Amino acid sequence: MSVPWRRSMDAWLSSHLGIITASKLVELGCSDRNIRSMVDRQEFVVMLPGVYRSAQWPCNREQLMAAACGRNPAALIGFTTAGQQWDLRKMTDPRLHVLIHHGRSPELEGVVVHRCRQIDAIDIVQRSDGIRLTSPPRTLFDSAGMIGESATASVMEQLLNERRCTFGTITDTVTRLYHPRRPGSTTMLAVIRSRPAWRTAMQSGLETLVLEEIARQGLPVPTTQFPIGLPDGIDIAIDFAWPRHRVALEVDHPAWHAGALESHRDKHRDRKLVSIGWSALRLTDIDVAHGLAEAIADVAVVLRARAA
Repeated sequence: MSVPWRRSMDAWLSSHLGIITASKLVELGCSDRNIRSMVDRQEFVVMLPGVYRSAQWPCNREQLMAAACGRNPAALIGFTTAGQQWDLRKMTDPRLHVLIHHGRSPELEGVVVHRCRQIDAIDIVQRSDGIRLTSPPRTLFDSAGMIGESATASVMEQLLNERRCTFGTITDTVTRLYHPRRPGSTTMLAVIRSRPAWRTAMQSGLETLVLEEIARQGLPVPTTQFPIGLPDGIDIAIDFAWPRHRVALEVDHPAWHAGALESHRDKHRDRKLVSIGWSALRLTDIDVAHGLAEAIADVAVVLRARAA
């Protein structure tokens, strides 16, 4: 007759790809001596320190992923490996990639460990078999630098067509994770900008706050995404425009306006607007977060001066 912990162990193994940790075995009532005995009898195979595979289960890619997640509770299967688990196209890298926080990443034999300072709860998908994956939007972001711009655009369209996430979710993920030196940032930025909807989706959250403050201060209602042609033949869309007064207000996010080229383009379009009689004003996301009332009050001053 089997002891109770063994029945619990068998149930765990059957639902977790045959993988179990030493801490889970102890939690179920198995002693360290029992664990050593099962290893000696080759009932268990050591996958990683403190992580075992039942000899009744095969040793394949899923077992290694489950073992990596069992070895470190903070580890996630990420990058193209997560993409393969999500059945995303273009994810052909045969290596096994694990994402983990800085300072909590022991080397894991047989896997490529990536260290990251930011892993938010929204990025984590816990499967019932013990494998933790990065979410589809996070997987796309992390994989972008590995698979290139064309493949990233293809995968993004797959996610959107299959309704795995929305374009807004993708842009929100890029905004949250973007850093010029973080792999995937440059590629994701280029892919997002290639879609006509990127600017509207990117600015929508900031626009809402700005419009609320404009209404609170009693300013005239602006036209959003106002189209205008510049003297050099370039057509632009102004975030907030008061065409009657020829006042333009733009809201910049550092992820999309931090580079020298982007700064040059912004200054160029502002100069062209001024050349045809417009006042060109800009807010940053910091203005929106910490000084919005004052910023909109300044806009009101310009509108009154224009009206006069």
